[in-house]
Amino acid sequence: MAYPFIKSTFARRFFLMKQTGLISHLFNFTTTLVALVVAGLGLAAAPALAQSPAPEVRAMWVSRFEWPSSNQATAKANIDNIMQKLKDNNFNTVLFQVRGQCDVHYPSPYEPWSDTYNWTNPGWDPLAYAINAAHSRGLKFHAYINTHTLSGPIPPSNTVPQHQYNLHGPNVPLAQSWLIRDDQGITNTSDSYRWISPGIPEASWWTRREIMHIVKNYDVDGVHFDRIRTPGPGYSHDAITEARFTGDGNPDSLTWGDFMRRQITNDLRNIYGEIMLNKPWVEVSAAPFGIVYKDSTTLYQGTGTQSQKEWYQDSWAWMENHVVDFMVPQIYWEVGSSHPFELLLADWQARSFGRGVVAGSTTNGAAKSVSALLAENAQTRLQSAMGHCIFSVSSMDNYWTSFKTQRYDQPTTVPDMPWKSAPTLGAVVGYVVDIQGNPVVDAKINLTGDARNYLSAHDGFFAVLDVETTHPAQLHASKAGVGEATVANVTVIPGRATDITLVLRNSRGVVSFDRDAYDAFQRRSFRTGAYTHRDLARQR
Repeated sequence: MAYPFIKSTFARRFFLMKQTGLISHLFNFTTTLVALVVAGLGLAAAPALAQSPAPEVRAMWVSRFEWPSSNQATAKANIDNIMQKLKDNNFNTVLFQVRGQCDVHYPSPYEPWSDTYNWTNPGWDPLAYAINAAHSRGLKFHAYINTHTLSGPIPPSNTVPQHQYNLHGPNVPLAQSWLIRDDQGITNTSDSYRWISPGIPEASWWTRREIMHIVKNYDVDGVHFDRIRTPGPGYSHDAITEARFTGDGNPDSLTWGDFMRRQITNDLRNIYGEIMLNKPWVEVSAAPFGIVYKDSTTLYQGTGTQSQKEWYQDSWAWMENHVVDFMVPQIYWEVGSSHPFELLLADWQARSFGRGVVAGSTTNGAAKSVSALLAENAQTRLQSAMGHCIFSVSSMDNYWTSFKTQRYDQPTTVPDMPWKSAPTLGAVVGYVVDIQGNPVVDAKINLTGDARNYLSAHDGFFAVLDVETTHPAQLHASKAGVGEATVANVTVIPGRATDITLVLRNSRGVVSFDRDAYDAFQRRSFRTGAYTHRDLARQR
């Protein structure tokens, strides 16, 4: 059997030898041979030289069910104890949940406080406290955010700010609702949540704006997304999504499944692009289901839920489109099981497209054996994954000692991301507006030399990633009944996002990018730390 997903001849041979048991025999033979040679020469075996551990992500999920409390002192103590435990056991990254279902654990101008605080301001900022607690102990802090859950517990009828359940939930006119709906127009709960339709541009913009509030106002090292899917294949047949499917929202005439998958990929592209514009060092990751799909190219051939088909979660496409920096797939099955951890991880590694894979494990509420969790960690190193992440911190009592003594006996850093530390490509982002300055949704944007069609969001925002920096870029935008525009001579800077505005007019005009003005802005940006920019283009 061929293994085309394994990229080198050496790796393919190693994999086959491992699968057939030859590696263990070869290792035993080599060890015995070396011992015989040493003994025959009368030499004492030299002690192994201590080596610094290789960089790897050693991460822990910390959910919103583990640290919060309505009592400020208790919550702070919980945060401090968690961060100290991670430091003491040589972990280096924490994925710390701060948003559940359109309610939050930090002051937001857009969303209310969580029900932990009875939906009201507790008088302190848990997110700021947690970031400081992590950074003071040398931990990377990633804000963990649910993206597509509208509500769990039903909020009061009036919150400050008003909860989106009250504005866009099941009790408002259909035209205002953001909820997923089946082909009969019925909305349901799943996993105790009401879910947001990925095909409604206003809802996607709302989530992106909340994410950007965190990015702009807090010193996070990254943002990390969960519940980034639909709960089933029968969604979402809401009126807005269906109208976009048959209209301007589907310029490539995709099938229903591909169209639904594209919605989340587009949302991630816009999030990534806006982060590049504001804080390009901030990392983007997600925690998709561990089984994506199976076909003739995958090692995994089990019977588990295929999230790409069942939940429209096109995880491998996210890596291919470079809309994430790393993925933390929830590979919640053991090595050698009916859904083999090792084969699923190998499938993820083979489809990483130059991005990182941090394999996600679970303790199963402390029911998993220590040896099984260690075996999963061993696979991440054997397969050269970026690292390992465990769900979750409150169930780790039985595992801390074994991990520190057998895996994480010394601290280490996280791996470099060369596309961030030494970038060669840039991005073009911006807004599409009409001649009155109103945002245009579902305008089609094209980059010369790139065959893909990009679409503008509810606020007119768009993002084109992985743009060559060796020559100026040219972009064209259009929407039937609104107009079109072209912008030329756009300077693209490695690792940065160039911001432009495209004004659609019925008569076609050409806009020239002002290179001198943009270069001057860049110099000011690096001095002041500002990363926003609008309207450097001028009409001629």
